[in-house]
Amino acid sequence: MVVYYRCRQCLKEMGKVSSAKATQYNLGFDALTEEEQAEMISADQDGHVHVELLCEHCHQMTANNPDLHAQTNWYH
Repeated sequence: MVVYYRCRQCLKEMGKVSSAKATQYNLGFDALTEEEQAEMISADQDGHVHVELLCEHCHQMTANNPDLHAQTNWYH
């Protein structure tokens, strides 16, 4: 399984995990609610998993500007 991590705001590639032993449990996905999983995790036709998070910069932007949470997309 290959898991790609990307910032959901600026679209910066944050990394990837490529391991046949990777599971939802050892990647921590089981700690998310079903709603969070549906919002953050998707799979493509090749079976690769894509996880959308906030990078440090975008996280800091929302911490300093809480009104950004109400916007679907914004970029720095």
